[in-house]
Order: sequence, then structure tokens, then C-alpha cells
Amino acid sequence: MLVDIYGTRELFVNEYRALLADRLLTQFMDNIGDEIRYLELLKLRFGDSLLHSCSVMLKDVYDSKRINHHLYSDPTSNLSSNNLNNKLEFPVRAIIVSNQFWPNFKDNFNVELPSVIQKHLDNYTKAFESFKGNRTLNWKPNLGIINIDLVLKDKTLNFTVSPIHATIIWHFQEQEEWTINDLSIKMRVPATTLRRRIGFWQNQGLLREKSFDTFIFVEDGIPTTSISGKGNRTSFVGRNSEFVYGDDDDEMESAVASAQDQREEELQVFWSYIVGMLTNLDSLPLDRIHQMLKMFATQGTGVDCSLTQLRLFLDEKVKQHLLIFTGGRYKLSK
Repeated sequence: MLVDIYGTRELFVNEYRALLADRLLTQFMDNIGDEIRYLELLKLRFGDSLLHSCSVMLKDVYDSKRINHHLYSDPTSNLSSNNLNNKLEFPVRAIIVSNQFWPNFKDNFNVELPSVIQKHLDNYTKAFESFKGNRTLNWKPNLGIINIDLVLKDKTLNFTVSPIHATIIWHFQEQEEWTINDLSIKMRVPATTLRRRIGFWQNQGLLREKSFDTFIFVEDGIPTTSISGKGNRTSFVGRNSEFVYGDDDDEMESAVASAQDQREEELQVFWSYIVGMLTNLDSLPLDRIHQMLKMFATQGTGVDCSLTQLRLFLDEKVKQHLLIFTGGRYKLSK
């Protein structure tokens, strides 16, 4: 039934892969036994080859937990509690992913983390490099979860939030008043994204908008939503290299691009070829564009494109006023 809804086995598997990645990254799963069982059942229906990437993703999570344990238990590691030079305030746990097997992450910017957190990431990287020799980590600092305690006048509040949320409230302990523009520059986060994330702390009663786009810290504020928190750790993903977990609706969005988003990105590589065709030949019908792409583009890019997918892609360009469709032929907008 589900395969019929998605149309093809490949589309179904790609969507499952995106959902699996999101669960693994946003939940930092302590037990992946259920996911392994689900995957084995799907292999019976779809075969091993289509689901190979999913197997690698689960192996990455398992291997990451093993590496985390080793780095903190090995007495020679700079993260070990036996190391006299180890002055870490909190542990860092990483999910180290094999880049080519995971869906694309939604990370078109990299938040500037507080120096104390960055120092811990650097220490983890050094320990990993000592353990793995010629390998290193490329961190995704806007993805992950951080568990924090906020010590106020008469109480301590515990939150498990994304690195962006943690960085926002961190800066308010250094300076009680920030404008969106100043904090955006400080954190290297787009102002629109920052404004949405600040809403979480407003709901908790800890930040208040003093004037337009100017916020102040409020110690005795009253939360407008429930508070949730757990554990006592900082977790990130290193890409070899993370993930977003939040308490507000906006943060529950996927940490990875959906299968449809990834397919649209793949088809985008054809756009320059299509522009070239229509520049030289003025206008072409759909089937002729498809034939020319098969001859000149698909072999070089390694991306396949059906006639239906191409039609949907071109129709989207028409909606964006980049193409004109008339008389059964596509042409560039003037």
C-alpha cells in the first residue's frame, strides 16, 4: 500500500531513509534495536541493495557510541578522567556519520558557538584524531542537542535544546539586552532564523521584547509553555562528521532534507543544460528536452530523470517565471 502511494520502490526507500536519519539524529537514540528489526523486515521486501545506506547509518550510530565510550574510558585519551590535563566542565557525545550514505542536512549556516563549547569540541576532535590516526571531524555546530541548567534567583531550570537555543541564552548571561541585529552578527545566524528561535525563550518567560527587535533577560518570568529537560550532556554530530532536538514546534522540523527536497536538488543540475538548449534552439517540446538530456547530461552527472519528473521540474520553473509554456513547447522567459 505504501509503495503504491509513493509510486516506486526507490521513492519509498528514499523517504524511509530520510525519516530514519531524522529519528537517529534528533533523538540521539540509546537503543537502536527496534530500528534494526524494522530494517531487516524491509530488506525482506526490498532487498539489501536499496537499503544499504540505511544499514550504514545504523552502523554509524553504533560505532559512534563505541567511540564515545572509548575516548572517555581510555586512560591515554585527553578526555579521560584519569588525565591530569583534563579540565572539561561537561562531556561531549558525537554521532560520526559517513557523509555519502546520509541524506543532506538542513544546515545552510553554521552558528558561532560560545568559546567554552567550541573548546570542548576541539578537545574531542584531538582525542578522535589520536584514536583514528589520519581521520578528523568536520562539526555541524547548528545541529545537535545541549542539556543546560539555568541557575536563577530561587530556582534551577533544566532544558534540552538545540545549540542555537543554548547559544542565545548563553549570550544573555554576558549581556542582559540584545538587539536581533547585534545577536545575529555575534552568532552568525540569519535574523529571521534567530527571531524564531528566541520565541522559545519568550515562551519560557526568560526573554521579553523590550521594544521592536530588542530583547532583555527576565529572571522571574512566568513560562507560557511547559518545560522539559533530561539528562546532563552535550551531544553533537561530527561529519567524517549532528541533529536538532527542540521543545517548540518549530524545532521539531526535520534535521535532514526530505526525499523530495533531495530529488529536486539533484534535478537542479540539469537546469544549466536546459537553459543552454533553449538559448540556442529558442523552444522545445518536453520529449525533445528529455531526449537531449539523456544524450548529453545524465551520463555526465549520474542522475537519472524520467519524463514525468522532468515535466514536474519544468512546470515548477514555469511557476517561478523562468520558463514559458505555450503550444506544447517550453521557452525561456524574456
